[in-house]
Amino acid sequence: MTSQNTKEDNINKLKKAGLKVTRSRCKILEIFQSSPDEHYTADKLKDMLADSGETIGLATIYRVLTQLEMADLIQKNNFDDNQSAYEIKKSHHDHLICTKCGNIIEFVNSDLENLQERISKEYNFSLESHVMTLFGNCNNENCKHLKNK
Repeated sequence: MTSQNTKEDNINKLKKAGLKVTRSRCKILEIFQSSPDEHYTADKLKDMLADSGETIGLATIYRVLTQLEMADLIQKNNFDDNQSAYEIKKSHHDHLICTKCGNIIEFVNSDLENLQERISKEYNFSLESHVMTLFGNCNNENCKHLKNK
């Protein structure tokens, strides 16, 4: 897909969501689409935008993130108490988070999904959605917790 197609797609997505097409909305949406597996904080977005010569204030970034989330174009995750992390909206998945280096691993496990359905039925509960985030330490050789051993 060409960059032009992505820009046109973004314009259409914003219009379909009832949002005005603004430079800041387009630029932020472009970042999410350029790395769909990445999770971004508002601060990280601000730094990335500044690095590319865009001057968009933090308050505007938060406002755009809220608007994009409400338009169902991105998803907000609360992995810790400090800052929310956002990702492009995609099919259901869960997360593993390294508490030392912050590495985020997305995964889908059909056995786990089936178990959640069985548990819901066992308790006469209609499951609509769920969010699963597992915290621990990754075993990447560049992880902070391995360097401190």
